[in-house]
Amino acid sequence: MRTVILTFLLLAASSSYAQPKMQQGFDPMGPQIKTLQSASSGRTIAYIDEGEADWRPVVFVGGGGTSGRVFALMEFLRTTRENMKLRFISVERNGFGITAYDSELGYADYADDVREVLTQLGVTHFSLFAISGGGPYSAAIAARNPGRLDSVHLASALTFFDPAALECQVPAQALTFYTHNPMDWFAFPADSPVHGIPGFQDAAFDDAARTFNMGGQVGDPEALYHELQLYCLNQSLPDLAAVSAPVFLYYGGADDTTPPDTHLGRWKRAYSNATVKTRLYPGEGHDVQYRHFDQILVDMAGWGDRVVVCDRKGKTRLVKEKQQQKVIAKGGSLGICAWRTTP
Repeated sequence: MRTVILTFLLLAASSSYAQPKMQQGFDPMGPQIKTLQSASSGRTIAYIDEGEADWRPVVFVGGGGTSGRVFALMEFLRTTRENMKLRFISVERNGFGITAYDSELGYADYADDVREVLTQLGVTHFSLFAISGGGPYSAAIAARNPGRLDSVHLASALTFFDPAALECQVPAQALTFYTHNPMDWFAFPADSPVHGIPGFQDAAFDDAARTFNMGGQVGDPEALYHELQLYCLNQSLPDLAAVSAPVFLYYGGADDTTPPDTHLGRWKRAYSNATVKTRLYPGEGHDVQYRHFDQILVDMAGWGDRVVVCDRKGKTRLVKEKQQQKVIAKGGSLGICAWRTTP
């Protein structure tokens, strides 16, 4: 009898719990790599297309030595991106990830591949966003599509390396230090705020491993060497005078990888007929493309006169630029409030 009563009580207790709410669809597991055949070159082009067809298109060019799936590092703000209806399209570069390596290809060929993808997707106008080593590739895209640009966004963006730079002197074989040890290629400093994003550093390591191995490269340094040589041999930016779309530049004042003192002026001179807005972050390094990606999204969405802040009460807000310093003086900070918990 006692057993029967205990069983009844357990059943009664379990029935008081609400049934779990089950999702209807699948959660995304990061950007999906797609492929198409180039009608002009015959090459297989790998790309991503994240977002709905009727959203505002953004062509994204990742940093040096990254795969087409590096956009996964931007998905810590996926909810905001989707709320703003921003569609990101990115084409993988020569020899990285699953893309075959061809020693004859350069910036113009990459711009051709981007145009091919946009044509097949039916995209006519777009914003352009490049980070770090993606800068020179973005310049080639802009030079070929000046009338199609809605806006240009360059974060910690390289223009070109000076010939004396170490990157221009190192032989291909020495680069196996990185291609055989991907964690050394994409490691962020211990004090970088990106460590406050759950799983971010692991995702960066994953992309480095994918970049140098996914297509059967087995750590072959040739593609990375080829890209570094492009940065060294091309000692000028293309003619960008035909671009009239607004240009936004984002740099960290303490960035010693792409120092703003070197690269800001070059971009401003190149985009000579565009309205250029500079967002310079004193004391920050070569990670402003992540730390201030919330601001970049806002600018892309057409709110370039507003700044993302977290006020002293812990609420994320968009304020007019002239109010920014007032909010910060009262205990606020730049960016969404989640950054308050980072290093």
